[in-house]
Amino acid sequence: MKLYHFPSANPQKVRFALLELGLECEIVPVDLTQGEQRKPEYLAINPFGRVPTLIDGDLTLWDSHAILAYLGDKTGKLWPATAPGRADALRWLFFLSGHVSPSATALGFNRIAAKILGIPADEKAITRGEKALPAVIEILEGRLGSYKWLLGNDFSLVECAYCPMLNLIEKAGFSLSQFPKVGSYLNACRSRQGWKETPKAPGL
Repeated sequence: MKLYHFPSANPQKVRFALLELGLECEIVPVDLTQGEQRKPEYLAINPFGRVPTLIDGDLTLWDSHAILAYLGDKTGKLWPATAPGRADALRWLFFLSGHVSPSATALGFNRIAAKILGIPADEKAITRGEKALPAVIEILEGRLGSYKWLLGNDFSLVECAYCPMLNLIEKAGFSLSQFPKVGSYLNACRSRQGWKETPKAPGL
């Protein structure tokens, strides 16, 4: 396997998963700060021009959540074995994509990346993110009131998706103090060796 990677939140999901699964994978750096994701040779692999991209034999796969689901199916580890279980896992991945990630990305880019890149922050985007997140995080708080992890009592690849995004939210200045169960969940994810070994961009 080969992973095209930059140590930001979405690629971190896959690196975290690979480490938790104990899978060997060649890492190919893609420097987003230098625009390498827009080079023709990379766009030939991933026309979306984003990271991560995973190549495994004849399969070329992009989108971090699709990659996580593939790794779960491929290994049979840290992933539900039943159709209802997999549907539940995908539900939480879709929830992350649709409702958490847009605001997390807005905060992370404008409060962290913009400073590194030396560009102005979009204050309106920050305000929208700050307003949207509490209702979304409250749903996670409710879920974690009944379970240790999002799928139940066992750590799964869903956590590999949520940890980098919740970490990004916190690093970008969104307080989780009103959501103690989410805060404890994030700390439990970050205490794992796989996360400790996952490369992190400045500010993360």
